[in-house]
Amino acid sequence: MSGAPTRRVVLALLRYSALVLVATLLLLPIYWLVVASFRPAADIFATSSSFGLATLLPERLTLEHWREAWSGELPHAVANSLFVALSTVALGVTVNSLAGFAFAVFEFPFKRLLFAIVLATFMMPFESIVIPLYVLIRGMGLTDTFAALILPEVASGLVVFLFRQFFAAVPKELYEAARVDGASWLQIWWKLTLPLSGPTIATASLMLFVHQWDAFFWPLVAAPGPERVVIQVAVARNVTLEVANWGGLFAAASTAILVALVPFLLLQRFYLRTVAAASER
Repeated sequence: MSGAPTRRVVLALLRYSALVLVATLLLLPIYWLVVASFRPAADIFATSSSFGLATLLPERLTLEHWREAWSGELPHAVANSLFVALSTVALGVTVNSLAGFAFAVFEFPFKRLLFAIVLATFMMPFESIVIPLYVLIRGMGLTDTFAALILPEVASGLVVFLFRQFFAAVPKELYEAARVDGASWLQIWWKLTLPLSGPTIATASLMLFVHQWDAFFWPLVAAPGPERVVIQVAVARNVTLEVANWGGLFAAASTAILVALVPFLLLQRFYLRTVAAASER
């Protein structure tokens, strides 16, 4: 009898040891990046040829790269990215939840076909629609505006799918009872189903925020001006064909990682719960 608990303990230790090893391997490059942003420029790659304790623990530290980064366009880029990402979250949760509600509750012609098209949109590489999207944005006179950065990213097929899966799981008796009480469909969506979908809202918000925060190619094409520069473009500007400011690059990249880490740490449990629930329905 004592062999079974011992075996479970050993298997648990092996499992957690493997998880710790994988986590260490994944986090080690990020740790090196952050540490390198505090090294003097001459020390950044001095120990990179041979991995050792000196690679992980710097002998000298400096705030020069961080002061340089934050005295330039980085604060403006962070503010722009936060505005774009949070605006996309607010609009995206509203639009995608309404679409998911419609697909879950209503019956209309070509419903299955339209839902399949919605699902296909998040499987399509964004680069394949950049040219027609840019032509559309230019034709609307929105080039180099915040609207050009926000509007194309509001609708998300994956977020529509998550909301649809949640609303479809709500018992139809609740919808029928609300309709009998005289509630409109918008009232049912706003007062009944949306308050119940807290984990889905958190997951959708996290996905939309991170997607916009990581955006590089589309902001570079649609809003190349300095007034609308976003964080990823500001990070990339530390490297040119002539020179590479590695210290500034690492400081800016560390800022981008740390800011994006905050909502992920706050909402990760809702993200895992919603994705797991959606996959089971």
